[in-house]
Amino acid sequence: MGEHEERNLLVIGAPEHDADAYRLSGFLAPDAVICLRVAGKRYLAVSSLEYGRAAKEAPVDELLSYEELEITRLSRELKSGDKAYAAAVANLLERLGATGSPIAVPPGFGVVYADELRARGVTLTPDARLFEGLRRAKTEEEISHIEKTQDAVEAACAHAVAILDESEVGGDGTLNWRGDPLTSEVLRSEIDVELLRRGCAAHGTIAAGGPQGADPHERGHGPLKAGESIIVDIFPMDLSTRYYSDMTRTFVKGEPNDGLQEMYDAVLESQEAALSMIKAGVNGREVHRRVADILHEAGYKTNVHDQEPGKPLTEGFFHGTGHGVGLEIHEAPRVSLSDDELIPGDVVSVEPGVYDPMVGGVRIEDLVVVTEDGCRNLTGFPKCFRI
Repeated sequence: MGEHEERNLLVIGAPEHDADAYRLSGFLAPDAVICLRVAGKRYLAVSSLEYGRAAKEAPVDELLSYEELEITRLSRELKSGDKAYAAAVANLLERLGATGSPIAVPPGFGVVYADELRARGVTLTPDARLFEGLRRAKTEEEISHIEKTQDAVEAACAHAVAILDESEVGGDGTLNWRGDPLTSEVLRSEIDVELLRRGCAAHGTIAAGGPQGADPHERGHGPLKAGESIIVDIFPMDLSTRYYSDMTRTFVKGEPNDGLQEMYDAVLESQEAALSMIKAGVNGREVHRRVADILHEAGYKTNVHDQEPGKPLTEGFFHGTGHGVGLEIHEAPRVSLSDDELIPGDVVSVEPGVYDPMVGGVRIEDLVVVTEDGCRNLTGFPKCFRI
C-alpha cells in the first residue's frame, strides 16, 4: 500500500454518490466537494452549506471553503461552475507547490475538470487500479458496517421466505398470499419495506420466478408459481454507513419442476468448492475455473468451456463467480475470468448460477471476507431450496 499512500490524488464529486470521494474525504454530502491529497495530507473543500458540519465531522488535515478558493468569482469569469472547480484546484496546487507533480484521478473523472486542469498545466493520470486499491482491504470497522447491512438483508429474506411459506397454491399453480396473487412486485416491495425499516435502501431487488430468472438482472414481474424456481437477490445500502451487502437465495414452492433440483445441487456444490478455495494469494480466476469445471461436469455450458468467440452465451453459467462489495455494490476485485489475486480484507461475493431460458435459473450467493488462510463467511442465512 506504500505507493497508494504516497501518490497525490484528486476527486471532485458528491460523496453520497461517489464512493471515491467518500473514501478520500470521510465526509458525506449530497453535492460536489473537492477532495485532494498532496504529500500525504488530505484537503477537503466544501460550500458554506456544508462547512459547519464538515468542521465537526470531516477527518481531514485541512478544511477549505469554496469562498476561500474564490469559486463564485471563478464561475463568473469562466462562465462555468465545473471550470471554476478545476481552476480552484489548480490555484490550490500552486499554493501547495504541487503544480508540477502528477495527480492521480479516478477513471470516471469529469472531462470538463480534466480539460481545464490540463490547460492550466496540471498533469492528470487516470488510475483505476490505484483507486480500487484504496478501497479493497477492508478495515474491521468497514467489515462491521457490511455485517450490519447483511443483518438487514437476512431479515428481509426471512420475511420473503415467510410469505412464500404462507402462500397457497391455486388451481393453475399460481401462488396466492392473503387472498391475492403473489407477484414478483408484491414480494419485492415486502422485501424493500423490511429493509427500509432497518435503515437500508434497496435499488433493484430481484424476485424473479420461472423463465424470468434465466436473465440474472431481470427484477421479476407478474405472478409467481409453484414448482418454478424463484431467485431472490437482495443488495441494499445502509443509509447511515453507506456500505452495501449482497445475498442471493433460490427457492421453490412445492415440488420443483423437472431438472431444477439437479440444477440447484450443482450450483450449491460449485459454490461450496469456491468457498473452500478462497484465501489470500489465490487468483479469483482459478476459483472461477473450478466453479465452471464442476458445472460443466454436471452437464451445463460455461463461459470457460463453451464460450464461442464473438457470441454471447445465454444459457448455463455465463457470468463471474463473484465481485468485491463495499461502498459500491460492484467493486474490485473480481472473481471471474479477470486476473485478480485476492488479498486479506477483500470482501467478495461468491455467487455461481445456472440458467435455462426455457425453465429459469438458480443462483446462490454468500459474502465473505478473505483471510490469510481462508475466508470468513458473513452470510448466515440457510440454503434451503424447497418451501
